[in-house]
Amino acid sequence: MNQNIKPFELNIVPGWIHARIAPAVTPGTPEKGEPFEAHIPFASFSAEEAADIVKELSGHPYELYALLRSRPPLWLEEDVKSRYAPDWDRAECGCGKNGCGHVRAVWEEAERKFQDEPMLRLTLLGLPKERLLNDVFRDWAERVPPAAESDDSEALGKLEEKGKAGPSAGEWLAEAAEQGKLHEPGAEYHDVKVRLQAEPTGELQIDDWAALLPGVKNAEQIVRRITTETAEKARERLSLIKDSAR
Repeated sequence: MNQNIKPFELNIVPGWIHARIAPAVTPGTPEKGEPFEAHIPFASFSAEEAADIVKELSGHPYELYALLRSRPPLWLEEDVKSRYAPDWDRAECGCGKNGCGHVRAVWEEAERKFQDEPMLRLTLLGLPKERLLNDVFRDWAERVPPAAESDDSEALGKLEEKGKAGPSAGEWLAEAAEQGKLHEPGAEYHDVKVRLQAEPTGELQIDDWAALLPGVKNAEQIVRRITTETAEKARERLSLIKDSAR
């Protein structure tokens, strides 16, 4: 900012950059420097241009997120810079002096502001943050198929059941991510108890099948053979799984 010009307040709205001398810090204290008001007009996006930007951002949520974090995607930054320019013929300063330099100082300060807050540049061109997000969310909503209609009592019943069941997996993940605890196990993790039994050794114990199969000769021997062969195959498969995991 020009050191000969007192710091001023910027107000960036669709189609305009307004600036005026900042009020005195202490009420009743005379303002130092020359008071002025300057206004720089801009041409706003057309409806089609704004719709194209909304459509592109709604199709790329990560780019929308980056824009909200003051990191606009390259295509948007280049597109906006190529389209916007001050309407110098209509720019004006209220100090009444020719060549005062106030308009140029306001423009330079606005450019610095745009570097820190890229959304302000879209606001200037007629696409403020609130409108952009509303249009994006509306586009997302139109893509979702309408849910089946249900009466109020059914919807209330579902909410009550959800409350009894506790938070869903998605809600738990969202809360854990917000708290930076996504890598930690859930609250019930340590309550789980697993009891492992050692693998039986020696001969398998076979129940008495003779009473269940009275018409089959040597039922006990047949069952024992089937059980033993099945156990051997299970051990072989388990051994292969362990070897492949090493």
